[in-house]
This record gives sequence, C-alpha cells and structure tokens, in this order.
Amino acid sequence: MRLQVELPEKGISVRAVLYADAAPFVTKLVYESLAEPLETRTSHACFDGEEVYCFLPPFAVKPPLENRTMRPRPGELMFFHAAPNQFACTTDDRLSDGASAVFELAFMYGEVDLRHYWEDGFHGSLVGRIEDGLPEFAAACRATLNEGRTGIRISQCVDA
Repeated sequence: MRLQVELPEKGISVRAVLYADAAPFVTKLVYESLAEPLETRTSHACFDGEEVYCFLPPFAVKPPLENRTMRPRPGELMFFHAAPNQFACTTDDRLSDGASAVFELAFMYGEVDLRHYWEDGFHGSLVGRIEDGLPEFAAACRATLNEGRTGIRISQCVDA
C-alpha cells in the first residue's frame, strides 16, 4: 500500500509506503480513509520537532496502537488518535474542525522526539515512510515554520 502526498502550493509530490506488516490494522484504516483524496491544510508541531500533520476523516472504529514508537526517523509517518477531550483535544479545538475525536497523520521530515509529554512519553503508531523526495519535502515543510500552514493532498497511489 502506498500513498501519494502532495503539497500543491509548494510544487512537491512524494510517495509513502505504508508499513502494512508492522501495523496492519492501523495502516488499513488510514489507507481506507483515503479512498477519496483528502485535501486539507497542514499544521506544524509545536514541541515535537520537525513534523507537520493533518487530520484524517474519522474512522468507524477506535484504532489500536500498533508499531509503537516515540522516536520516529526522518521521513516516517505516524498516526495518532485522541478520544474526545483527551490530550486537550476538544470539540471546540480550532485545528480539529470541531471533531469529537482526532485522527491525525503526521509526517516527520527531520528529528522528532515524543518523550516530553508524560513520564512514559507520547506514543503513536508508526505507519509508513516517504520513499522518494524527502529533501524537497522536508524543505517545504520546514518553510511552514515561517510561512504558516500549507495545503496538502493525500490519496491512495493508483499503482499501489
């Protein structure tokens, strides 16, 4: 399974391979949620490091934590789920568009460390990696620190 990830305003397009063997349930949910291409805006992480993220459409089931990590490598994708009012994600959160739960896909374009939230860290499901064009993707993501959010389009690869 592969995803096409585009930052249209930056002229960037990369592919990401999903870790279907290591996180089979979560990658399937992520992939199926993108049956219709998703067009939204990115946000940049505040405390984690070099990471941009966006929200996926809600899943019909609560996703498990699979292929758990707090130290993803540059180019890897992580999925995070927050239930209503968990991790300060509330229905009036300006970034979650009023969702009752958060389904987040994060793109680690550089160094990221999730050990800071609680004593045991902040865990997510490691679900994939960018397989080509990481330097260009990283430069475009890094620019959002000064320029603000940018558009992102995520879809299933037709040759997946």
